[in-house]
Amino acid sequence: MWFDLQALIWFCLLGCLALFWWQNLKMREIALKAVKHYCDREGLQLLDQSVALKGMGFQRDPHTGQSVLRRRYRFEFTSTGDERYQGTVVLHGQRLAGITTEPYRIPE
Repeated sequence: MWFDLQALIWFCLLGCLALFWWQNLKMREIALKAVKHYCDREGLQLLDQSVALKGMGFQRDPHTGQSVLRRRYRFEFTSTGDERYQGTVVLHGQRLAGITTEPYRIPE
């Protein structure tokens, strides 16, 4: 079976989109694992057991100097079980860049 150039370009484009989608799922799992570890360490409860992608863009990695894809995910947690708070986890490429949270009430 022979393909013309246009069909080959479409197949390559579709393959690149599938690879990008698969890579995003992998990065989401890395972010979720980091957030779960953070919440366990700080004595917080991760709500909904999920993270949501809130932003993506290119940024220079301060450690390597290379341009990497920066992903920002949002998550919700609670410290007392009564209120919901939001936090953010940032990935530079496949490396965790940081986790920040809103100020939250410390249980007594």
